[in-house]
Amino acid sequence: MRSVPAVELLGYSFFAGGLEDLRNVVENAVEQGRKLHIVTVNPEMLVFRDPHFLKVLASAELRLPDGIGVVWASRLLRCGMLQRLPGIEVAEAIMAWGSERGWGVYFLGAREDVVQQAAQVMQRRYPGLKVCGCHHGYFTNDAEVVEDIKRTAPEVLFVGMGVPKQELWIARHREALPVKVFMGVGGSFDVWAGKLPRAPLLFRSLGLEWLWRLLLEPRRVQRVVPAFFRFGLRLLGEKWRGWYNTG
Repeated sequence: MRSVPAVELLGYSFFAGGLEDLRNVVENAVEQGRKLHIVTVNPEMLVFRDPHFLKVLASAELRLPDGIGVVWASRLLRCGMLQRLPGIEVAEAIMAWGSERGWGVYFLGAREDVVQQAAQVMQRRYPGLKVCGCHHGYFTNDAEVVEDIKRTAPEVLFVGMGVPKQELWIARHREALPVKVFMGVGGSFDVWAGKLPRAPLLFRSLGLEWLWRLLLEPRRVQRVVPAFFRFGLRLLGEKWRGWYNTG
């Protein structure tokens, strides 16, 4: 197995390759039976104050630079070059690879009608993909869901419950499940099901998908804007320490 390209940023090791590099990592995990928790990271997640989430973020096998702010931070702090890997595109790529190799996937999260529609759309898009099952995200009994995933034994589990709930759920149950690749996908089920439009290409090319989501869901402003300020202050602190230590 080739070494995984990485960049150290704000105390975390980030995957620094492209999709083809990622494909090698994912395929090796499935073929060798190793568990791989993929977390797609944006600036808000790096300034979370929940110690349980931060522990999960640190222990995940792979952290991908999803938010453009993470990429900008790597350049500002001159710690290495990261290329943005949007979570929804990574998930779709994994399904494309899985369709070629006959992997099974399980969709967990969103409303029942949404997750089922998302699963049907993805199965039509990638005919070789095996959709082992799906379950809505509004359950109170984890054991029933865990048993269903065990019974269907997928190689890949996509969890769309939002951050940090999806990452915490994966960390809590990963050892009990036969799954090899775990990934939180946020609101991707809504996009795949056609319930929520993805950002136009212009927004994506400029790294402004976060702004598009704010336009669609203005209530997110109360959470996202303060997090951006905290992230900016943290970057300034890191930059200042760098200047001080080299001065």
